[in-house]
Amino acid sequence: MAEVDPVEEAGEDRPILPWRLVAGAFLHFIIPAYLIAALADWLLRAQMDGSGESFLRHLLPFSGWFLILYAAAMLVCSLGAAGLDRLLHRRRSRREAEDPAVAAKRSGQRLAAAVRLGRGRFGAEADAALERMLHRHWLHADARFQALSSDLASVVRRSVHALDRATDDGRAAIIDMTRAAIDHVGQGLDALEAAERQRAESEARTVARYVELRYGASDFAGDAD
Repeated sequence: MAEVDPVEEAGEDRPILPWRLVAGAFLHFIIPAYLIAALADWLLRAQMDGSGESFLRHLLPFSGWFLILYAAAMLVCSLGAAGLDRLLHRRRSRREAEDPAVAAKRSGQRLAAAVRLGRGRFGAEADAALERMLHRHWLHADARFQALSSDLASVVRRSVHALDRATDDGRAAIIDMTRAAIDHVGQGLDALEAAERQRAESEARTVARYVELRYGASDFAGDAD
């Protein structure tokens, strides 16, 4: 399955990108900045000619140059913010990839978000299946369980997206398809849980056999007298 942004995959709204914040700030403050720049220009010309009347004749070209320079500054700062954000995002992704706890946390967030997003969208049967998912024995530190939570989140997110745009005739087919997909994820979880039980039992038997062989009764038997 195609890789998606971790925030989107977890079912959360994407944060506002830094370059949009910067561009929005420039647009928000354009009028105060223009008034301050115009006041500074008027004071400068008043000192030069003693009356500042030349400022009125200069106002139109001044406004044009102000808009050009302001737009250029906004573009440069927005591009700089976008580039910095990409750099920080790559560093954060590498750091998270090296930390298994982050992947486990993301997996748990995806599971909870999928259940929350799908609740009430695909019928009572699907609601019950999703609710049971929360109480299953998930080992989110295991990459296999992470893949299951990712698939579940993708199914629910894309199905909800499709439902919001479906016709009345298409909604039933989407709901049935989603229920079947949720059941398939549940079956995959059944298989992983069974495999984990078998592994745990096998390890327990191995350790018990090791202890039996190493610490037999004769090793600790004292002399009769």
